[in-house]
This record gives sequence, structure tokens and C-alpha cells, in this order.
Amino acid sequence: MSQEARDQLVASANTVFQDDSQRADLKSPALTQTDLIALLIDLCETKEHAVEFTAIKSDHHDDRNLGEHCHYNGWCADLWPLASTTAGDYLDAGDPRFQAFLRDVAAAPHLYQIGLAGSAWTEDNVAAAGDSVFQDDGGDHVHVGAQ
Repeated sequence: MSQEARDQLVASANTVFQDDSQRADLKSPALTQTDLIALLIDLCETKEHAVEFTAIKSDHHDDRNLGEHCHYNGWCADLWPLASTTAGDYLDAGDPRFQAFLRDVAAAPHLYQIGLAGSAWTEDNVAAAGDSVFQDDGGDHVHVGAQ
């Protein structure tokens, strides 16, 4: 994955960041894996989903005890799909567009797992997320893990 592709993802109108460290994490090959960038490009650029990042690596707790595919090793991002490209314009977890987003995540190349936390953990969302889904801890977010 080129630096240009990372820069394009970070500059995309479809990516909103809660913290500047999240931009830096995605731009750095030393902090985030190429496969995560490819997965996020598929979601945000190819499928044109707008997302707000809630945690990536620098702003996520140390989760290396979970194994290789964790935030600490740069494989994951926590986010929430948006109804527009405006920060805080979150889709309701029961909105059919939320399930469409989860189906696209589930079909994305490089997907390892989807975690649903808080209000995201619903029967419809679990079904849309598919076989890799797990119930994540913490406040409302969708955990996207790459492989």
C-alpha cells in the first residue's frame, strides 16, 4: 500500500476523525497494517461509506493480549458509520443503512473480524455482520479488524 493511498484515505471526505492521532496512525506504515488500509479504502472510497473513527492505535488501550490481530499491532480500527460526511451525524444502529454498511464490511477483502459494541449489538446487526462478528466491550462502536 503506497503512502499516496494512505494519504488519500485520510484526506477523503468520507473519513472523519475524533482525534488527530487517528490520522497519523493511518498515515504511518509503522503504526497500521497495509491490509487495514486496504479494507478501509474499500469501505470509504470504493463503497463510499462515510465513517467517524473513534479509536485506531494511539488512542486505543493496549490490547496485545488478544493476539496478533489487535489495535496494538495496527490491524484494527473502531468507528461508527455516518449518515453524511458531517462529524457526529451518526447512523442509528437500527437504520437499514447500518446493516448495509455491516454487510459491506463482512464482504470486504482483508476482513478478519467485526466487533459490535453498545447499541450496535442487535439481532439485525449481528445477522448483517456475518460469521466473524463478536460482541465487543466499551461504548458504541464497530470494531473492524483486518488480516
